[in-house]
Amino acid sequence: MTVRKSTKRWLTAFATACLLLVIDGGAHRLGALGVVAWIVAWTAGILLLFRAVRAAFRAIVRRLSLRLAFSYFLIGIVPIPLLALLLLSVAYLLSFQFVGTRIRRELQAIAAQASDHTPGASAIEVRDGRVARSSFAWLPEGSLAPWAEHEEDPKFLLEEERIWLVAGRAVDGQGRLLLVPLQNREALQELADRTGYSVVAGPGRRNSSGRAYTVRVAPGKKKSDPNPDVSLNNMVRPRTAEKPGRGWLHRESLVGVFLAHPIAVFGSSEPASERVVAVVGRTSPLFLYNEFFSNWVPGASRIILTVMGGLAAALLCVYLVALALAFGLVASITRNVNRMTRASTAIAAGDFSVRVNTKSRDQIGDLARSFDGMADSIQRLLLDTARKERLEGEIAVARTIQQKLLPPASAELAGARVLAHVQSVAEIGGDYYDYLSTPDGRTAIVIGDVSGHGLPTGLLVAMAKAALTTLIETGLRGSEIFQRLNDLIHRSTDSRNYMTLSLLILDSAAKQGDLTNAGQLAPYRVSGAGVASLSLPSFPLGISESSKFATRAWPLASGDKVVFLTDGLVECTSPSGEPFGFERLEAILAREASSDAVSIRDAILRETEAHTGGAPPEDDRTLVIVTLD
Repeated sequence: MTVRKSTKRWLTAFATACLLLVIDGGAHRLGALGVVAWIVAWTAGILLLFRAVRAAFRAIVRRLSLRLAFSYFLIGIVPIPLLALLLLSVAYLLSFQFVGTRIRRELQAIAAQASDHTPGASAIEVRDGRVARSSFAWLPEGSLAPWAEHEEDPKFLLEEERIWLVAGRAVDGQGRLLLVPLQNREALQELADRTGYSVVAGPGRRNSSGRAYTVRVAPGKKKSDPNPDVSLNNMVRPRTAEKPGRGWLHRESLVGVFLAHPIAVFGSSEPASERVVAVVGRTSPLFLYNEFFSNWVPGASRIILTVMGGLAAALLCVYLVALALAFGLVASITRNVNRMTRASTAIAAGDFSVRVNTKSRDQIGDLARSFDGMADSIQRLLLDTARKERLEGEIAVARTIQQKLLPPASAELAGARVLAHVQSVAEIGGDYYDYLSTPDGRTAIVIGDVSGHGLPTGLLVAMAKAALTTLIETGLRGSEIFQRLNDLIHRSTDSRNYMTLSLLILDSAAKQGDLTNAGQLAPYRVSGAGVASLSLPSFPLGISESSKFATRAWPLASGDKVVFLTDGLVECTSPSGEPFGFERLEAILAREASSDAVSIRDAILRETEAHTGGAPPEDDRTLVIVTLD
């Protein structure tokens, strides 16, 4: 992983600042420089920490394995402590509410059972909504007492910081009430004995924020909280309660609070809505558990706990099994993805033999097997491409050799001029033409067409040229030459490969041409008398071992032109499928009879190109025009 230049600078600054602070050693000898070092160290440290966390997060997110592991960690591990914390919080809140409700109920019972013999209790009488008799200076006789008709229980009066529990109520402005001092040791002891909790009471007032209360539960001690808590100081414990143990079940760690607004406040200008009375109870989890199941059938709690424990254990087992399956899936995915990553890297480097070879039967396994199949296909394709390139190279060499086997397209011969045109549809064509001299001084003009295209056709053309050249040099005549060629081609190929061939032995002195033909299109003689077909029907070479080939002499005159052609010219078709045909060819020859060989060639090529609409040829096209001097 590369580190940015700015990060390197911050690392240098952080190391330098830390070094200066270590040298200073807290002696403050550096002065302002030390302050700057502290600022730089803190700034650089926070920035480097942020960048490290960001880099780690990016590394986790970018790597599939780390991302999956991190996501399953968030889904599978983190919720367990959070769920446990949630359950503990709910249980604590329920216990808080339970303790507060129990304190309220017992305070109501204490108020209902209060009498003149209750320690510290004082009676007051109310008539016509006013205090008729009172022993309190802060509650003089004749003062209004609308609070005496308050129905809610328990009711509290606040006299400065003292809390009085009000027992009874006035009805229609008439009644007798008892005021019990709640902060006395006797009253708190009775409340503690009734509830079994350690209790303490104190007044409070709304703080400046208006959202919480400040409650005083002991002289000089304050606690600000919407649900005020207290320390163990000043708490009254039940007489029958055992001393708290050290274990978490026996330790008084559960707190409940009962909060109520006083019905009236004396000795203070604050309204009752701004004051509060808090009675705090504290107990242990074991005591609260026993109290919760105290009214149940003996042993019922054990059954309930067993059921709940079994359900929790079953849930935990299911969760752990699901977690194990999830992590197994992550491991399988990560393993296959890492294998495919290494395999793709190797393939990119040119090693196509690498395979994933996974045994997984899931979608990732299918993907890995598809990857292996793709690698096999690429390897085969490259091999095929290499073979094809090698074959194309060989074909290119063969085409070059074949082109060199053909003589120049135009030549001056003894008593005649030759103009040729060849257009092949494949790399190696099947058409062949040649002109050479015979031992007796005459000129041999040859044109042929081998069935098919490609390399076999080219080999057959090369063999035919070599054999024909040798046979002509031996002094054999046309029929004998063709018979030898027929035997050679028949032995060397099967019946599917054959060759059409036309040979004209031109004697310019005698103004005669000896023509031998083997299935090739009849050449045309173009003269002042018109266009004549030099027809000499016969089978192609190689069709049958017993084929016979006749030779016929044709008279020629100076200026005559002999036109040889292959079937690719007359059989080319228009877009509608109509062949060019002999009629069009003969019409061109008749029209251009007085023209030279170049004009005839150009006219034929132009007309065939127009007929086919410029479509590429479907067969080789060869045209040879011999002009007699």
